[in-house]
Amino acid sequence: MGTALQIEDREQRLSRARAALGAAERSAARWGGRIDRTALRSSPQSVDESADDGLGTRLPVPGPLSSLFPRGSLRAGSSVAIEGAATTSLLLSLAVAAAGEDSWCAIAGMPDLGLRSAMDAGLDPCRLALTPAEGDQRPQVLSALADGVGVLVLGPDLELAPALWRSLLGRARTADTLILAAVPPGRADLTLRAATQGWTGLGKGSGRLRRRRLEITAAGRGIAGHRTTEVVLPQVSGMIADVPQSVAAPRPEERPMRLLQPVRRAS
Repeated sequence: MGTALQIEDREQRLSRARAALGAAERSAARWGGRIDRTALRSSPQSVDESADDGLGTRLPVPGPLSSLFPRGSLRAGSSVAIEGAATTSLLLSLAVAAAGEDSWCAIAGMPDLGLRSAMDAGLDPCRLALTPAEGDQRPQVLSALADGVGVLVLGPDLELAPALWRSLLGRARTADTLILAAVPPGRADLTLRAATQGWTGLGKGSGRLRRRRLEITAAGRGIAGHRTTEVVLPQVSGMIADVPQSVAAPRPEERPMRLLQPVRRAS
């Protein structure tokens, strides 16, 4: 008798918890940064969303990456896959630009990412959720996030089944959630592939790595063939910058070594 009462009480608690979670999800989906994504963005570089061309709400991207995307922006409810080098830096840079100042951002599958790193990249800790998304509740947690936030970042340590990936894409399209994923198990609307072109800062074998040069290629929906651009990661925080048009003279410790040419001795 006691066991039956305990089971019934546990089921009641679970039912109340599910009801509360459902109410929170509906509230977040309605009010969590979806009233007006551009109301607090007064920067002249913000995307112009006044024209209704049937393509949906447009989200800004980092300036150095704008040439990779159709119309220089991302569509809310779309998905972007990140592959290759500097995955974390690209994910955070895209998330910061798309979330802006009024949208919630959730990050799952990046256990090594700390709150300080996210803040250094530019994310607002008051509108940020760091989620482990492990165990049997992973589908429910990720589905709730896809329904309730503006930007959902799926890191490289998150093992997704193809069926769950397709389900998240469907939810994201319905809720206008942007999904940024590192090597997802299925196709995304756009795919960015980054390759390291070189580092600067070591000079003759000593010093510190100061800059990383990347070549990024974009392919997918709305792009004929592919698009390519080069950027640099000038800071530890991972903020992206344009490649300088004119390279300044390197400092002595950054100058490449010159090998002496052998000289023949006169006979």
